[in-house]
Amino acid sequence: MVTVNIGMLHYVIDHIYGAFMHRTKISPPFFSRGWGGSKLELLERMIKDLFPEVEGQNWPPSLIQPIWRTVWETRSACLREGVFRTTCDEQLISALPPESHTARVAFLAPKHVPPQKMACVVHLAGTGDHSFDRRLHLGGPLLKENIATMVLESPFYGRRRPMLQHGAKLLCVSDLLLLGRTTIDETRSLLHWLDSEAGFGKMGVCGLSMGKNNLVLQLLVELNPSWGPLRSRLIKLLKINVLV
Repeated sequence: MVTVNIGMLHYVIDHIYGAFMHRTKISPPFFSRGWGGSKLELLERMIKDLFPEVEGQNWPPSLIQPIWRTVWETRSACLREGVFRTTCDEQLISALPPESHTARVAFLAPKHVPPQKMACVVHLAGTGDHSFDRRLHLGGPLLKENIATMVLESPFYGRRRPMLQHGAKLLCVSDLLLLGRTTIDETRSLLHWLDSEAGFGKMGVCGLSMGKNNLVLQLLVELNPSWGPLRSRLIKLLKINVLV
């Protein structure tokens, strides 16, 4: 009897596919247009703005007022999609492609439960996650626990993808840094909206792959300056990670 290790089979097929696509150049590579020139220099200058030395200097974030529409509604849950102008600094907005200037978010929440008795988790996108569907699928079972799900569409992805970009293949290294910085700013504004406008008492952020990396960036941005040496060491490591 022949047995097949499914995990190993997936591993082999993945590597064969990757080698084929790389050697035949059917698909364009990541960062086909290089580092990004002046955009990269702009991001290097603005990295220090993420980590103010004075407590509360970067709080509160920009307040947003999303424009919502209902996608579907049942007796127990409701899915809405909203749009708002990205909350980045104007210099960063000028570096973003026009398609990324408008942020999109999906909001799946239980009905007939006051926000004060619910929690909400903001789900960040992983590499190649161009739609809301995968993360909304993760949020579905949470409804039974009175946990709402907010899904942010990343810049350079989905409807925010630049016209000349193929899939998730970012054109420049600076685009990856812009994606991360923009995600941080927009996530902070969404959390602020959930707290001050929607009235949620408990909030969290989660992510897989690239989303996990942006989650770590989000955490370090919110670190209290009173943490002293630990905060300084973490920020130093993060700056090295961002700049290398």
